[in-house]
Amino acid sequence: MAARVGRAAGVLAMVMAVALPLAGCDGDDATATHTGRGGVGGGGKKPAAGAIEAARVYQQASLEQDWKAACEARTERLRRSWGADTIAECVEITRTPRLRDRSDAQVSTGEAVEVEAFGPHPAGIGLRVTVTVEPGTAERGMSMHTALRLVPGERGTWLVDQAVNLTDPGTGTPDGETVRATLRRK
Repeated sequence: MAARVGRAAGVLAMVMAVALPLAGCDGDDATATHTGRGGVGGGGKKPAAGAIEAARVYQQASLEQDWKAACEARTERLRRSWGADTIAECVEITRTPRLRDRSDAQVSTGEAVEVEAFGPHPAGIGLRVTVTVEPGTAERGMSMHTALRLVPGERGTWLVDQAVNLTDPGTGTPDGETVRATLRRK
């Protein structure tokens, strides 16, 4: 158990970066129709829209500290890489008290793009998620960007298989290129 908690320390920082600032699910309507080069699993609008909705559900569960739902939205491979063999162990690792209220945050998504398999990660759909804390708060308009890899799960669901914080959101670079490059590095 102590070994799992120790391994989870680094993972916890990433989970906190994704979970704490998230609020709302007000993505860009235009992103629901983007599919990159035809999408994963047959192409068309549905794969990208399904992946975007799965990302929003994952974010909302994290925001509401519904760790069971957040853990269920992750692939088994991702949970095991964090030292969690079961949903209950994943909940134990990711459960943490909220540091501050983020009800003033806004969540938006970038273009959904097809991403190739990389290392242990299967092919899927990648997208940038941006969380912006409203001006007037202590953070004064702080934004955080995360690249998510979503992969097809069972019965038409999409699961988060990779989440990487974007230290440089790729200003001046098309969103899809930044997401693809980031998900190939980690």
